[in-house]
Amino acid sequence: MGAILDTFGLGGLIGFDLVFGISALVGGLLFLLWFVLMMVGGAASDLFDGLFDIQIGDTDLSFKALTFQGLSAFLMMFGLIGLMISEMEAPQALSIMGGLGAGGFSMWMVSKLFDTFKELEQSGTMDLENATGSTGTVYLRIPPSGEGQIQITFQGAMRTMDAISADGVEIPTGTLIQVVDNVADTLRVREFKNTDEKE
Repeated sequence: MGAILDTFGLGGLIGFDLVFGISALVGGLLFLLWFVLMMVGGAASDLFDGLFDIQIGDTDLSFKALTFQGLSAFLMMFGLIGLMISEMEAPQALSIMGGLGAGGFSMWMVSKLFDTFKELEQSGTMDLENATGSTGTVYLRIPPSGEGQIQITFQGAMRTMDAISADGVEIPTGTLIQVVDNVADTLRVREFKNTDEKE
């Protein structure tokens, strides 16, 4: 580990500065990895989103920012800003508070950025009626009563949409689903069962 830190110029750090340095390094590398995967192919990055999908309870206030992107941005900014404040010989508590504030703000910004992308994706001539009958996968777990997200392809494009369970049951991340209909801008879905399968 020391050799890796030396490679990135962090070998001389001790104490809490070392925590900041490792956090910045890990967060930066993860964020870079996600960016490269997005450039190569968005499907590859979805693996990490599924692994780091975290939701609290069954409310609409699920922490959608706590994705792979959000967590890596938090670690990176927590480490960078915390280390910068610490190098100014500020009290350790101020360094930690500054790092947490910067990390939280960056996580919020990532969440807002993805919300903007989603709005752009859903704007224009998209007609949700065309999504009825389409199949896709659950992107963010759909609780029994509340919203999750799915990824489906309709009107010639893959889209990430808000969705609720048509049967009132939880649908885990990665489950194959089919769109039943829509309510306002939210799709109602149920787990897709292949009727051709023989029992």
